[in-house]
Amino acid sequence: MKIFPLSDLILLPLAPTIARTIADYLLSIFQQPYINLLQKNGEDVVSELSQDSSWQWQFQKSIRQISTLQYQYVSTIAHQLAAKSRLTPVEICKHLQISLPAQKVDRSFDLELHCWYNEAGYIYFQLTPTAISTWLNYIHNLPLDHSAQHCNSQSTDSLDLAIYAHARCCSLLKLAAAEKLVTITAAWQLSTSDSSIEWLIAESNSIFEHPAEQRLIEVLMAVLDGIYSNNWQLESSGVFPPHRKTPNWRKLTIDLAQSWLEFHRYCQIFGDLKRQNPRLVIARCGLTAISRRYLQVLLEALGFRL
Repeated sequence: MKIFPLSDLILLPLAPTIARTIADYLLSIFQQPYINLLQKNGEDVVSELSQDSSWQWQFQKSIRQISTLQYQYVSTIAHQLAAKSRLTPVEICKHLQISLPAQKVDRSFDLELHCWYNEAGYIYFQLTPTAISTWLNYIHNLPLDHSAQHCNSQSTDSLDLAIYAHARCCSLLKLAAAEKLVTITAAWQLSTSDSSIEWLIAESNSIFEHPAEQRLIEVLMAVLDGIYSNNWQLESSGVFPPHRKTPNWRKLTIDLAQSWLEFHRYCQIFGDLKRQNPRLVIARCGLTAISRRYLQVLLEALGFRL
């Protein structure tokens, strides 16, 4: 399979989720160049695309996460656009490469992504360690989403694990605070002596190397995508996209609970690690704090009060 890099590195302004960030980016670089490309090819679909209220939503739907422990997403938008024209997905990707604009944005709120496409016309995005660091800090401080509609839970049996995981997160964070590793705020967020959580060892080296840590981060990416995609709307028109799917709250809840318990099982926080690698201890406490707060969001969406 051939790989064609679109850019060695792109910087994207961070939206509520990674999928939304990528969707906004694809929309900004595809819409007008693609319409121009259609005009050059004599295709009469310009008015259809510009007036379609679900046009932006198509970019969001085209993106899915790939479970590789490499923090990757793939978009099929070139295939969706090709279906509206006589162009092939690869021809559309080649035009995207020509039209790729320089990104000039505030680095403190940017995501660094590598971007490429293959000979089948699929567009791939991979987050760098710096992007993971930026995103974890972002969701650690992101206000909790209380706008999710509650869904009726017919059985709580499968959610006992999630309730247990939430309680274990709380206990672990209280213990970390008691041992003066971190300070817990009233909203269960963490602060340290320098008012930040260090997610990186160096600019090019993530502090999280254990597969259980990486799996938990991937699940958190999916959870945030699920929570905020339900409220994703077309800001320019105020029109919600048709056939919007409600997230599978139960599955997201169970996945997050299981991945955090797996993380807790294999990734030490206390004991000798406090002396050997205090930065890793604080970072793992940070992952626990993030997991706790989004377990709360999900359980409340299922009707629980914690």
